[in-house]
Amino acid sequence: MNGLGGDPGPAPQVPDWLLASEYAVLLFADRRSFAWEWLRRSAPYRAAWRDREVGEIVPSDFGLMKLEDPDLATPYARPIWTPALDPRVLRSTAADDQSASSANLLDIRNFAEFVSVAVDETNAEHWLLSDGHWVIRLDLHDGTLLGGPLFLDYQIGGLADTGPKISALQQLVALATDGELPTSLKPRETRAPRWILELRTADAIATGATQHEIAQAFFGSAVASERWRKESSPYRSRVQRLVKAAQRRLADPLCGPWFS
Repeated sequence: MNGLGGDPGPAPQVPDWLLASEYAVLLFADRRSFAWEWLRRSAPYRAAWRDREVGEIVPSDFGLMKLEDPDLATPYARPIWTPALDPRVLRSTAADDQSASSANLLDIRNFAEFVSVAVDETNAEHWLLSDGHWVIRLDLHDGTLLGGPLFLDYQIGGLADTGPKISALQQLVALATDGELPTSLKPRETRAPRWILELRTADAIATGATQHEIAQAFFGSAVASERWRKESSPYRSRVQRLVKAAQRRLADPLCGPWFS
């Protein structure tokens, strides 16, 4: 990641780390949401956002097609990740098939409530379809989806890349067919509770909370009020691991398994 010096500016709007309910949305969000939550907390990214009008900021240095406001949390943020970072981006081209039935055409207007787009210097369109919880990424490298229904050829190749792209295509087909995703295709990340604790730890540290205070907030009366280093050493070790993880995520927000 590109490190930028200087004052990062005001801290992003983050939840109250003491309230688990303020992080609950992440239990039902695509794991890529954690990449955004860490990125928007990082000082280099906040500096880039602050200097976006005056500096030569390259969004792809942060894994993005365009910068997103770091004050926007999940589910309100709409970060569009680069295809180099995100293996679930569907690459497509417009096909000239006059015989294609309407059922085989993609009309982006049908998804207006879910759509964001970035257009790069080659005029390739980088589309994001998301309700803030589930995420579908589609790139169009020939033609435009802005002109109405289009027949698309989807490029899925390579053994390692096939699985993620097929999963994304299944989501797109379901959305186009039914107007919504079935529960079976909506994200439910089993590691989300652990990742949320890491985020809460980072937010706690930012407020000046001690490790003892963090342990009491997370584990309640199981943590001793006095001599906790000895009386509650297992919880102290857990918090220390959370602190190390939070520091590592802040130093390199995209280093986690967010795109695997």
